[in-house]
Amino acid sequence: MYQILKDFAGPVATVIAAIAALSVTAYFAWHQKKIAEQKLRYDLFDRRFAIFNSIFDFYEAMISWQGTPEQLLARTRFFRAYQESGFLFKKESGIESLLKDLNDKGARVIGFKEHDESLKSDRAQYLNQFNEVQKIQTDEFEKGLAKLKNAIAEYLNFA
Repeated sequence: MYQILKDFAGPVATVIAAIAALSVTAYFAWHQKKIAEQKLRYDLFDRRFAIFNSIFDFYEAMISWQGTPEQLLARTRFFRAYQESGFLFKKESGIESLLKDLNDKGARVIGFKEHDESLKSDRAQYLNQFNEVQKIQTDEFEKGLAKLKNAIAEYLNFA
């Protein structure tokens, strides 16, 4: 009996060591997977939040537009955020179309501010566009932002 136990002790120890090594490796692989999932989640949060945050700089640039380098950068950052949104949010969320609408409205305001002198020769057209720009700045942009907040909330919730 002693001889049989002695003969199997080496292979049994090898099997036990292999199982222990496999268990430790599996544990670390599982742990690394969880860390990678959390990192992806945080990275997506950061990119999505940057998209949401870009609207504020764009709005500030738009309402006081003079074409400064900072304002141009804010406009470019917001346009890029709008373009990236198609990859970071589900189409059904409506976020990309909301950002497009805000981008288009902001472009109308900026266009008016850049060319308002050339429009002054036709007073009726000037007043019409001036009123449209005022409505965008004081009403429509705020409504668009409220819709965006609602649509983006589920993507920025870590609960």
